[in-house]
Order: sequence, then structure tokens, then C-alpha cells
Amino acid sequence: MAPKEDPKAPAAAADKAADKKKKKKEEEEVSEEDAALIEKMQLLVTRCSDVEKGIRVNALTEMSREIREATSSMTSVPKPLKFLRPHYPTLKQIHTGGGDEEVQKMLADVLSVLAMTYAEARPSRPDDGARESLRYKLIGAGGKVGAWGHEYVRHLAAEVGEEYNARLAAADAAADRARETEAAKEEGGEAAEMETAEAEGAAPLLPAEELLPLVTGEMVPFFIASNAESEAIDLLMECGQADTPPRHLPDTFQTVLVASYVAEVSSYVAEPEDAQAVLQVAIAILRKLRRFPEAMRLALRLRDDDAISEIMTACDDPLVSKQMAYMLARQGVRPEIDGLAEELDRVMDGAHLPEHFHELARDLDVLEPKTPDDIYKSHLEKRPASAAAVDSARANLASTFVNAFVNLGFGADKLMLPEGNKWLYKNKEHGMTSAAASLGALLCWDVDGGLTQIDKFLYMSDTNIKAGALLAVGILNCGVRNECDPALALLNDYVEPGAETPQLKMGALLGLGLAYLGTRKAEVLEQLVPVVADLDTPLEVVAMASLSLGLTFAGSCHEDITQTIIAALMEREEASLATESLTRLLCLGVGLLYIGRQGEADLALELAKAVPGEAGAYCAITLETCAYAGTGNVLKVDADLNPLPVTVRVGTAVDVVGLAGRPKTITGFQTHTTPVLLAIGERAELATDEYLPLTSVLEGVVILKKNPEFEGQ
Repeated sequence: MAPKEDPKAPAAAADKAADKKKKKKEEEEVSEEDAALIEKMQLLVTRCSDVEKGIRVNALTEMSREIREATSSMTSVPKPLKFLRPHYPTLKQIHTGGGDEEVQKMLADVLSVLAMTYAEARPSRPDDGARESLRYKLIGAGGKVGAWGHEYVRHLAAEVGEEYNARLAAADAAADRARETEAAKEEGGEAAEMETAEAEGAAPLLPAEELLPLVTGEMVPFFIASNAESEAIDLLMECGQADTPPRHLPDTFQTVLVASYVAEVSSYVAEPEDAQAVLQVAIAILRKLRRFPEAMRLALRLRDDDAISEIMTACDDPLVSKQMAYMLARQGVRPEIDGLAEELDRVMDGAHLPEHFHELARDLDVLEPKTPDDIYKSHLEKRPASAAAVDSARANLASTFVNAFVNLGFGADKLMLPEGNKWLYKNKEHGMTSAAASLGALLCWDVDGGLTQIDKFLYMSDTNIKAGALLAVGILNCGVRNECDPALALLNDYVEPGAETPQLKMGALLGLGLAYLGTRKAEVLEQLVPVVADLDTPLEVVAMASLSLGLTFAGSCHEDITQTIIAALMEREEASLATESLTRLLCLGVGLLYIGRQGEADLALELAKAVPGEAGAYCAITLETCAYAGTGNVLKVDADLNPLPVTVRVGTAVDVVGLAGRPKTITGFQTHTTPVLLAIGERAELATDEYLPLTSVLEGVVILKKNPEFEGQ
């Protein structure tokens, strides 16, 4: 019987014939210029092994010149590298054979560049050419790394990152073996002697730090000079040097790009401490450039009170200082800095809020109060003519909230503030509390004029209304400060032990928390900690006091408050904690103390786990959630802080971090005249160069100054 034929054999033979034909065709298509270059490269390779040093030096010099000229702007494999690639093994053998030190270094430089192409040509053999570009670079002549072209430096950067991490891993492994050997020595025996002998005979470890001069002294400056800032920062991160600011930054614009990229990179750093260090680098770069608003924005992201104060103090431009004061006021951050101008203190206190908000509403033509029916569009509903409107307490409560939100801060509405209105009494019990508290939203930030309108409700006999008025005082003072401290003066008496009913205490306590949100005010601490610690205080009052402390000291990691609230959870009966729904507010109070603080909540987390029952589990979950949370109206005014209508482009925001050149930051934009409202995901930028903004992010209050270089038509 005849042997069975392999069906794949004809196909394989056909492929082989096709490859041979293609190769022959390529050889026939080689131009005279390429043929001359091939012959020249072969001759230079031959002369590299000549006995005369001068001939070898001349050959390598010419070979280097050809490669450098070809790789200066490389879009494909340059012909000198392409024609030298088959000779790579030969050149390696010549280098291995030894010889004059000068010649060896020159040859190593050439091999370092050739290894880049040879490694890519032989992917099936990872050992052949593995990190050889870097190996030959380290033993080469040490000239400028950028002389061989951008692609070479980029390839070298990849190998540097791999080698750096490999050396660190080898050092860690050696340290582990040393500890194991030491432990074996203590136990004694022949095995310990053998391990010691093996360790002594092992190859010496190469320190990872040996690569850093090449990285920081040559490669990073080259990337910066080539407008490849992102590659420079990526290389520093790969080598564990993300907290080292790059040197040799040539101009302001490029430095700002570096700082922006560094700030974004911090989001991808594994450890919170490392992320903070990276952000500190970005802040240092921006401060060096005197880009104080951008530095302030990062300091706020870092929640670094010292950095915020230092940036405010370092700025000597009154307009820029005012811009930063507006930024701090918007974030509710009020650093205590001696020697600041009184005007800056007023801005940070939020004294400008009512005036600016009303100016915005006037410009947008929305000052006219709206009613809930305007929002519901109830006139469009089709109802039978005989159907009568039913006055429901639940519907009235809903309308109370809608009215408060839609008219927030305007100081006027059509339900609560008109003289002689009866809306308050169309609600029941807690609904009356909500209605009275809504006055704080309607009169929000207007400390001078709003408190007088709320004051009369504090003398009502109805406890529900009075509790709501106390809460309204806190809402009105939220986000603003006043040297008279009216919120503390009005609410303090209602917090005293045994002074008032629980309902009034709860209204006053929550009012204090809202009035001094994030201020870390010592008087609030002194007043509320005893309330939480007192076992005779009703649990609902303790819960509200805990929430108020969390709001006032948000993000402070305050240990005394943490211990007080957790102690209150541990000392209360487990059954009472489980049945009272407001127990969760104690847990939330602890969580707010560590909002966004990540690992700093670890100790508090261990304390929370010690609380027995469901309350302890809920407290731990809430604390951890808060600790890692977020770790994801444009009003223009001129230098005199007068309303200034300017033309802006508003479009979809585009992330340009890491992109080369000056890419567009918005897309699909439309041109508007300020004031204008921004939707989620939108960004605004000035449409002309007539004015210069003192902050790169156009939101909230933005100070503009005339551009001295602007030439109008």
C-alpha cells in the first residue's frame, strides 16, 4: 500500500516557493543607491575587525554617522540599521573578542542602537537581545543619548524600566535568601553550610540606583526638550522617582504641562502616601513658576492646610490673591493667616455671596420668584372641570421643599416670606419644622438681612416651628462667616444640658453643624462633645450631636471626637442601638471625620470593629466608605470686581493631559456672553485674548485683567 500523502505538504511547499520568489524580487528591486549603501555597511563591518586601531575607529565613526543621520527623524526602520541588522551577531562576536577600550566603547554604542531592531526581528527568542540596548549603552562611550534619535531613547526607556524593576526584585529575593540562610545558621547543620556556600558563589547584585544618572541626567531632559513630557514623567514613575521634579524645564507653558501630567499621574499611584508626594511635586513646580491659583487647586485636592497657607502667603499679587480667596470661599476652606488684607478676609468669609448671587440672577433674568406649580407645570394637566384640588399635607410638604430649592438664596418667594401668608400652617408636625427650616434656604448667606426675618419664629410657642427656625439659622449661615458669630450666639443656649426639649436640641445641633461646616471650630467641639459623652442624653440627640461634630470637623481625623462617638456606641445597649434608626448618624459622624483621608482611618476602623452587633458592622462600613470616597454658573468680574460681560466658548470638556502641543480643551462649543450656566461635563474658555483669567479653570468667580498685548480691531 502506498504511503498516505500529507495534505499540508503542497501548501507548505507553495509558501516556501512564494517567499523565495518574493525575496528574489526584493533583491532585484534594490536601487543602485541602496546597493551602494549595503556594500558600504558590509565593508565597515569587515573593517571593525581589522588589526589596525585607526581603521577600526574610522569604520565605527562612519557607521555611527550614517546611523545618526538616518535616525534623526525616523518614521520607519532607517536603511543603515536595516542593512546592518544581519551583521548584528558578527559585531557582537567582535565586541566579545575584546580589544582596545576606546574601540570597544564605540562598538558598544553601535550595538546598543542595533539591538533595538534586532530584538524586534526575533520575538520568538526572548533571551536573544533581551535588554541588550541598555546593557551596551551602560558600557558604551556615554555620549548624548538623544543623538541616536527619539525612537532609540523611547526603546531604551522601556528597557530601563524593566531592568530597574528586575534589579529591585533581585535585591528583594537576595534579602529573603539571606534571612533564610541566617535562620538556618542558627539552627545549624550541613544544609546551612551549603546554602551559605551557594550564596557566596552567586553573581554580584547590580544596584538599581546605578540606572538613575542615565534616567535623570540624560533621558528625562531629552524627553522634556522633545515636548514628550508625559514620557519623561512615565519613566520617572517606572523608576520610582515620581516624587522627583524633572529638571531642565525650558519654558512656562511646558512646565505647566508637566505639572498637569504629574497631578493626573497621582491618581494612579498605589499608595496614598506616594500619591501625596507626587502632588507635592506638582505644587512645587507650579509655585516655582508663580502659578499660584493652579498650585492652590492642587493643595485643596491634597487637603493640605499648611500648603494652602504657604501659597496664600507667598503670593504678592493682590489680584491673584483675591482670585485664590474666591477659590477658597467656594470650597468652604478658611485658613487662619495673619497679616492678610481685610478685603481678602471678607472674600474668604463669603461676604460677597449674596451680592454676587443676586447679580447673577439679575443678569440671567431669574430674580422673579417661582412657585411649585411653575415647576410641576400643573396647568398642563388634563383634569375634569368638576375635580377639586385636595389640600394634602404630604403634597404641601413636597411643595415646601420644591419652593426652598427653586428659590434658594434669592431672598424672595411666594409661599413663606410674603407678609400674612398661612403656608406654614398648611403643614403638620415635622412638616411645620421643614417649612420653618426652609426659610434658611430662601435667605441663604444673607446674615445681615435674613436673621431678622427668622428671629420672630424663634419665639413661637409651637415646638415644631421653633425647631425648624433653629435649623434655619444654621442653613442661612452655611458657607459664610461673620465676626459676630450669630449662629453660635443664637443656637448655643438650646444645646445646654437639660435646657430644652429633645426636638429643639436636635434642631439647634444640626444647625450648628451646618453653620460651621468644615470650619473645625473649637467652640463647637467644647459644646457638643459633652452631649455625646452623656449617657443620660436621649440617643436621638446624641446622634444629631455626632453628625454635627462630623460636619464641623469633616476630614480632620480628630481622634478625641472619634473615641467619644465610638465610646457612646459601645456604652449604649445593643438592643437600643438596633431599634433606633438614628443610630446610623453616629456612624456617619465618625465617617465624616475621615472623609477622603484613606489610610488615615485605619486606627478608627479597628476601633469601630470593636463595637458589638450590627451597629459596629455598620459603623465600620460607613467609616471605610467615607475614607475612600472621591478617591473620582460662570460669573466674570474685572479687576475692580464690577460685573463684566465677556464672550466665552462653552463646549464639552476634553482631557488633554499628556497630549503634545497645544490641543483644544473643548469640542462642539457654542459662543455665549457671560454670565452663563455650565452643564455637567462642560467647560468654558475665553473666546478672545482681550482679557487674561487669573485661573485656568473658568467657574464660579473668575477675575480677569486686561491683556497688555491685545490689539483690538
